[in-house]
Amino acid sequence: MVKEYSDIKNMQNTSNQIWDDLYCSYEEGKPVGIAYPTEALVIFISTQRKPQSLKGYFEDNEKEYSLRNFFSGNALEIGFGSIANLKMVREKGYKCFGLEVSKEAVKRGERAIGDLGLKDIELSYWQPNKIPFPDNYFQLIYGLQCIYYNLELDKVIDEVYRALAPKGIFLFSFFSSSHTYMNFIEKVSGNICRWSDNHPNTRLRGAYFIQPESKAQLAKIFGKFNEVKVFTTESNQTPLFESWWYVTGSKHG
Repeated sequence: MVKEYSDIKNMQNTSNQIWDDLYCSYEEGKPVGIAYPTEALVIFISTQRKPQSLKGYFEDNEKEYSLRNFFSGNALEIGFGSIANLKMVREKGYKCFGLEVSKEAVKRGERAIGDLGLKDIELSYWQPNKIPFPDNYFQLIYGLQCIYYNLELDKVIDEVYRALAPKGIFLFSFFSSSHTYMNFIEKVSGNICRWSDNHPNTRLRGAYFIQPESKAQLAKIFGKFNEVKVFTTESNQTPLFESWWYVTGSKHG
């Protein structure tokens, strides 16, 4: 049972080190993480100007291209891992920033950005929970397969709200209760869980994370935002049954 702040801090440090070790295990000098952007993020950004009714969704008036491109403002990825998502968001028109708890991921990401000659993606090593940017700075904040590793999640969410501009939008992913990985968890305290010692991905064993009990609870966690929505994506293409809850919403304007 978690009794005091020091317990949380120790668990957070353990998880951060596991992720840094994971990225260090990649081939030396090579990029880490995914090579292509996450589909749910591509759809989320590309369709944000489209009406969200079934009829209105298809009434683009021959402006499909401009509707899904030519955005502006600042975008932040929390826990970027690789630069694949950042490159896609940059191509949409945003100036991009990335935060990562792994110094190795930052180092390799900066090398990849330099090799590509990109000038408008900035990466920083991050020690949660403070987001090191001014109030109302970002039009878009997102984090995929990562934010739940922040054990003081409520503080991170408060920071997301502070750093978002009025009417700014966010997208975060969480494991759903149907994901194969849910067979390999140990309950620690409340919503804090730990990947068990028989987890099929040996590099993740021992990492701590937050696991909401339901989509309704996830929506409640983000309840301070406007227009909160939780949707599910699922696939059995790999040996895993991959099932994700995505939560979206906006800051009150």
